[in-house]
Amino acid sequence: MMDRYFNPFQAIDINVPVQFHEAFTRYCQRSAGASIDHSPFPRMIDLWFLSVCVAARLDLEPADISKYNTRDTRKIIDGSIFSSDPWRVHTLMLIAIGRTGDVQIVAKPGKMMALASGLAVAGLPKVIEMLKEGDAEPIWNLSDAIDEILRTRRTA
Repeated sequence: MMDRYFNPFQAIDINVPVQFHEAFTRYCQRSAGASIDHSPFPRMIDLWFLSVCVAARLDLEPADISKYNTRDTRKIIDGSIFSSDPWRVHTLMLIAIGRTGDVQIVAKPGKMMALASGLAVAGLPKVIEMLKEGDAEPIWNLSDAIDEILRTRRTA
């Protein structure tokens, strides 16, 4: 039986602009026989979360997700997914505190998720680029690009 943890995002769906939906279907494993070399993300949450982290690491400005209406987005993840991954909840909280400078933001799940979703949308083009650029399969292209980001010293 799976343990359940505190999840302030339980009732919040995660949506992405339609333009990115194809990347989620292409790079996330949708069946047991999917090739990890070409679809390196076991779940959609993994691609979304990496996009948040890449945007945070590269200090990208969050995209303005309020400009998208429901026709322009697709639901990819139910917020209940965070119940089994408490470390993701904690990471999103820390990113929100770091970005806003306000520890009280942890009491505002909607604001934290809006920030995280904005970062994901800002980071998705970079992650997709990482998957495509290189001479190898997407997983190896991504591995090389992430390694480079982590080795690059931040000046801030």
